[in-house]
Amino acid sequence: MTKLPMGVQQVQKSLGAAFRNSSVVFFVLLAATLCIFVSPLLVLAPVVAAALLWAVFRYPTTALGAILAFIPLDFMAIALGKLFGLPHMTVVSVCTKEVPLLLLGALLWRRNGFEAIAPDWLLLLSFIVACVRTAFSGSLVALWTDFNFIVPYFVGRMTVLSQERERRWARWAVWTAAVLSILGLLEVFVFGQGPRTLLYLALDSGTEGGALTASFGGEGFEGMREAATMVGPNGFGVLCMIALIIWWVYCRNPLPACMVATGLICSLTRSAWIGTAAAIPLLAVVMQQKKRFFLYATLALALFAASIPILGLSDYLLLSRKGQDLSTEWHREGIVNGLKYDIDHPLGSGNAKLNPVVLNQDTTVTIFETTYPYFAAEYGIATGLCFVGFLFSALYVVWRTRSPLGYVAVGILVGISIVMIFSIPLNDRRLACWVFFPVGLAVRARSGAVLETET
Repeated sequence: MTKLPMGVQQVQKSLGAAFRNSSVVFFVLLAATLCIFVSPLLVLAPVVAAALLWAVFRYPTTALGAILAFIPLDFMAIALGKLFGLPHMTVVSVCTKEVPLLLLGALLWRRNGFEAIAPDWLLLLSFIVACVRTAFSGSLVALWTDFNFIVPYFVGRMTVLSQERERRWARWAVWTAAVLSILGLLEVFVFGQGPRTLLYLALDSGTEGGALTASFGGEGFEGMREAATMVGPNGFGVLCMIALIIWWVYCRNPLPACMVATGLICSLTRSAWIGTAAAIPLLAVVMQQKKRFFLYATLALALFAASIPILGLSDYLLLSRKGQDLSTEWHREGIVNGLKYDIDHPLGSGNAKLNPVVLNQDTTVTIFETTYPYFAAEYGIATGLCFVGFLFSALYVVWRTRSPLGYVAVGILVGISIVMIFSIPLNDRRLACWVFFPVGLAVRARSGAVLETET
């Protein structure tokens, strides 16, 4: 092939740059002109969608990072859009998260390839059995709500990151949670429940009798639990738990850790407290950082002790320690009733009766907030066992990785497995991305290393 002279190449580059710039100017002027005659949203929506699609195809890894960084803000952004009357905000949320994630998964699969291993097969088997059960009696919306975590997990399985990109992702995750933790304190100590109550009343959800649900308070606690930009305090507490796990592995700066720990304490999410208290010491032992652990454990206890009089937690902690608060009794009864219900319904009773997003609930059924019996009650014991098998097999795979990414996945799996004993965190599709994307990423790193060794 004949090589063009240098002058001709420069002319071609200049013409190409001029064409791109003129195209951008043309479309901007066209959009501005159309806004005179039709609603700006009808013009901006396809323009924004086209820009997102271009970014996804042109820079898939960068687009993935941007989506993960925006996910903790997604609920508040969409809720405020609905409050101010912007149309189709639910569709906008799906088009800025689920659709790009699916496209990214397909693009990264073509680029990096994929070979299924035990955790993947167990997760797919759990989903397939759930689909079969739903075909006989159930709701597709409820099925998607329960298994929305599959998408970020498999996106992680398709993704390959360099060590520099891993560290950058970790820093962004930690600092995102740290900033949200501090900003969320403004709602707790300055604004109070009023703004969020008005927001949730406009959304017609998250309120009871014109006030926020009991999840924003606690027996013996007169203040407001911190939720920041998440749906509720429980989801925000788990987000802080994940951020602290990532910080322990990748960071050394104590400032963001103190900020995130403040958010975790103010969320009053005891399941996330327990998950953090189990995951961090385990990582300290595995990573041989016992001295560091004792230092930061002392600082954490001091921070927690200082927060008791500031937040007024004395009565709350006393009732929790004695197990006399209604929340503890509710969780205890939920676990027992859930196991009994599973034994009586080994094939499940369908998600139409138990899933909170389905309106036609059976009022005679006791709804229990514990993930493992909940899955089995909806889709059968086989589905629940496959899901538990997926968690254990993924933990086994990442345990053998012995890398920073593997340590993060171990901590997240241990922490979230404990949280799921007391609640159903995976129903929050935003939280599910932060939980299972790094797990899928670590499983990918481990399986890729094994394949390279075998070849």
